[in-house]
Amino acid sequence: MGKHTKKSDFTLSGRFLAYILSKGCNVKGIRLTTSQGEQYIKLAKSLRPVCSDILQPGTWIQVQGCQKVNTKTGKVKLKARAIMPALPSSAPLPAVPQATGNRQQGKIRVCQKSSCRKRGSKQVLTALNSALQASGRDKEVQLQAMGCVGKCKAGPNLVVLPDKARYTKVKPKNVTDILQQHF
Repeated sequence: MGKHTKKSDFTLSGRFLAYILSKGCNVKGIRLTTSQGEQYIKLAKSLRPVCSDILQPGTWIQVQGCQKVNTKTGKVKLKARAIMPALPSSAPLPAVPQATGNRQQGKIRVCQKSSCRKRGSKQVLTALNSALQASGRDKEVQLQAMGCVGKCKAGPNLVVLPDKARYTKVKPKNVTDILQQHF
């Protein structure tokens, strides 16, 4: 621990919003809406496989863990050690967007240069197109081919806009998680 950080325990209750994925499309954290606003909480490695795909948006949960506060900047980092069901709080929370209301306009750009194509970017593009059509989001999300992003050995690469999220080593099986994360 650095000389400008202070560690303490925390307990938060609120509604689960979404999973946060790593660049490798694995669950890394969650977004939780609380009476203090929306929070990003990193999951301990032991919780990641247990939590993935169990929580549904809008579910009330209680999160216990460790927080690090940078005493110089005031920035707070939260890391969950335990997640359990919770009863709704009487404190008002920001509304959780409904299934049709949280969709945003966007673009998904998939590298189609030779190195990414050799690693399966065409199959990823096809899987994205199929998933968008099946969910009815093909009018909201535009698919585009793009040129090299400079991470050829980590292909296939894609970028999700407007979030500017970059993903490497994407497989067709990761497409659903990426779409749920951003749209």
